[in-house]
Amino acid sequence: MHKVWVFQRYSSLKIPCVLYSRGDYTRGFTAYIYIIGIYKCTTNTDLSVSEITEEILKKCGGYSLFQKILTIYVVIFVTCHSQAILTMVFIRESVPFACYPSNFNESLIPPNITLDEFLNKAAVEEEKCSVYNLDTKEGFYILPTSNSTKEPCNNGRKFYSDHLSSIVSEFDLVCEREWLKNIAVSAMFAGFLVGNILFGTLSDAFGRYKIFCVADLLNIFCRFVKIYSPNYTVFCIIYIIEGFGIAGTYIVLFTILQECVAQNYRMRLNYLMHGTFGFGAMILAGVAYVFPKWQHLLYASVIPPALVVIVALKFLPESPRWLLNKGKFTEAEKSFEKIAKTNRKNAAIAVKLIQKLQTERKSKLQAEIDENMKLGSKKIHKTYTAIDLLKKPRRAMISVNIWFNWLINSMIYYGVTLNSVDMSGNRYVNFLVMSAVEIPANILGCISFKWFGHRKPLCFFMVFGGINCIVSNFVPKGNFWFPLILAVLGKLGATASFDGVYLTTAEIFPTSVRNGGMGTASSFARFGGLISAPMLGLSVYGSWIPLSIFGVFGIVAGLLVLLLPETKDACLLQTLEDMDNL
Repeated sequence: MHKVWVFQRYSSLKIPCVLYSRGDYTRGFTAYIYIIGIYKCTTNTDLSVSEITEEILKKCGGYSLFQKILTIYVVIFVTCHSQAILTMVFIRESVPFACYPSNFNESLIPPNITLDEFLNKAAVEEEKCSVYNLDTKEGFYILPTSNSTKEPCNNGRKFYSDHLSSIVSEFDLVCEREWLKNIAVSAMFAGFLVGNILFGTLSDAFGRYKIFCVADLLNIFCRFVKIYSPNYTVFCIIYIIEGFGIAGTYIVLFTILQECVAQNYRMRLNYLMHGTFGFGAMILAGVAYVFPKWQHLLYASVIPPALVVIVALKFLPESPRWLLNKGKFTEAEKSFEKIAKTNRKNAAIAVKLIQKLQTERKSKLQAEIDENMKLGSKKIHKTYTAIDLLKKPRRAMISVNIWFNWLINSMIYYGVTLNSVDMSGNRYVNFLVMSAVEIPANILGCISFKWFGHRKPLCFFMVFGGINCIVSNFVPKGNFWFPLILAVLGKLGATASFDGVYLTTAEIFPTSVRNGGMGTASSFARFGGLISAPMLGLSVYGSWIPLSIFGVFGIVAGLLVLLLPETKDACLLQTLEDMDNL
């Protein structure tokens, strides 16, 4: 009788009352527990904003048809996105060339030898950027000997680009200009660096969807224009702008996906998205083999993304979490109702929870107004930026630690990837192996995150990758596969940790400044990528130097991860106060 009295106490509990009256006690008690749980979610003021927002998303179908369609779109986009970015590995390939001697005249070549054979004879074998001086006899050049005088390769060059071309052959980036070929890579990362800060802040202020579309359209436009660059300076400038646009796509789309799914799906989707990046890179190895000329490769990598962005303009949703955080409750209700409708769920409970948030926000806003009036100030702080992540000591230490880890992860990831095509063996096979390792890296990362939390796996993978980078320098050079395997294991560790730090960052930074914080983190990552290419140039002073530097910094950054708070199974944070309470 006592249980029946409890049911009758609440008019909303008619279903369990009826079941009890019919003697169906098991189903009645189950319905009681379920409805009391819902009632608690809608009335309990002890629930945080983050927990209420998570509950809203679950009631709309935490990961159902709507989220699955969004995941498919993300997978297609990232597959195309990775190919567009990593073409930089192949478009900077070295192309065979020959130097012209001073005052060269093709008509003076002896009749029994071709132009290519003659230029090969005129080249100094041990010095690719030197050529022998030529003497003539009886109206023809005399083939030089090792005793002939030498001169630098300053009189023009012939590139053998019939079957392979790159920006090296297009813009004459050899000999005294060879150092310039890495400037294009650094230019793209420089655009990343600035763009991530700007687009991250803009997407927190104006919405994820709008900024993503603007950035992606800018990105695709630059990729087309870049193919027709009249000189290397223009090429690098366009590459900077392209990197600027790329910065507003991947991170923003990652944030949209994480903010549209329930908590228990975030980790798997994080690793699925990053694993797809590796899958796209594997496809690029085949595409680069089929299109060895750099212009053709760029065309092949830009046309699919141009088609994908059309889908985004029509389908891609605005983040409902962002709408709630910005107080756009009407738009948030419509967004959640659309999600619930697609998932065939009832959005009534979600709407009640949204109304609860709206009431709490109004109360908080009024309290802020009253407080500011007491202090004689009319300004109410509403908009947050990445600067707010540094305004409290603990918050600042966490943020700087995360940003440093992004920098080191990116430096190792892109450094090892760029180095793969310069290793001995087939460049396409090397790149394919380096890309393929990202699939098991993401699987291992996902499993370890599920079993061991987030901090320990991140620490392990970074230290593991760093050690393998160092050890790979000190194996016998006669064996091709052993150094490659160690480099691949270094890439595995860097990939698993890099992809893991994405998720950890999204979980630690709150919605109010998530994209700003992640944008800043990604800018640090792009700085790491920017310095990775010039750092490979240190190999002229010692082949062991670049990978050893990568390894040492990887170990240091991995140990610093242990100072971060554990975020496994935590709700996505909504406010900076939530972050302070970690």
